[in-house]
Amino acid sequence: MHYPVMTEKHLAERWQVSRKTLQRWRLDSEGPVWYKLFRHVRYHEADVLEFERRGAQHLMTLLGINREFKPADEDVEEAFDAQGSRYLTAKDIAKAASLPIHIFQDRAERERKQIPHLVLVGNLRFSLQAILAWEMANSVPGNAAAAVVEEADAPAEPPAPAKRWYELLREQDRERFDSAP
Repeated sequence: MHYPVMTEKHLAERWQVSRKTLQRWRLDSEGPVWYKLFRHVRYHEADVLEFERRGAQHLMTLLGINREFKPADEDVEEAFDAQGSRYLTAKDIAKAASLPIHIFQDRAERERKQIPHLVLVGNLRFSLQAILAWEMANSVPGNAAAAVVEEADAPAEPPAPAKRWYELLREQDRERFDSAP
């Protein structure tokens, strides 16, 4: 199944860079165009391929190669059309779209986010094409201000682990005995 939208993780794996690098690029307004779908950072495959094409064309110009760069990728729309006509379960659509499964399974969440779905003889099903159209309609182009908010939301350090009961007792005993005159 091919879904022409990538997560930050997918793009980092594709380019062999860290997710922090992609986050820094978003802060600096560099890299490919990115989108926010609610709180999820998404990259449309067409934008990624265009960014790769422009980068390769720039490199070829620097090297003195005078021709148009054409990537060897298969036709994305053709591959998508071949797989997009089937109806999928919530689990399958969540995996294909790289989105949390609860937004597809939870009825209130589906209605609140207006996720297109079908109930076929009591079975919940989703169309890959309809979910892609829904995502494109609900995605908001990212900008540096949104990236700053996203960076602020991420905790700088993980919280310290909670103390065990015996560690708390030792501290209390230490305080009681150390405070005696």
